[in-house]
Amino acid sequence: IPQAMPRTVLARTVLALAAAAFAVLYTTLEAPASCPHDPPESCFFSEAYAPARARFREAAALAGATLHQLNITADLTIDVAVIPANAATPPTLVHMSGTHGVEAHAGSAVQLALLKRWADAPADAPSSRGVRVVLVH
Repeated sequence: IPQAMPRTVLARTVLALAAAAFAVLYTTLEAPASCPHDPPESCFFSEAYAPARARFREAAALAGATLHQLNITADLTIDVAVIPANAATPPTLVHMSGTHGVEAHAGSAVQLALLKRWADAPADAPSSRGVRVVLVH
């Protein structure tokens, strides 16, 4: 990344790349039924941390994940969803939504989309093929 690139240009570039990757990887994924946006996949994005956290927790439960919560402050947590695999020593896929800034929005949307897909079609989940999934939100 060029040092002289303004933050706003960098932020727009990251969002554009995330949206393009999302569109390519999840073209078969259905967005939430009540989505008023075009494209409807944008409904996986949350406008703020609190609703993103609540949506992640709900989606993790629906996908059969065990949820762990690390309290940072009263209003800030790190949530970790673990979807176990059917293997004694499974390989592990770890996905972090982001640690700060704009990448957290895209990472959170990807996690929501994956959790919805795996809840709707458990046979598509990596855990059904012996891979443990750890999502850090």
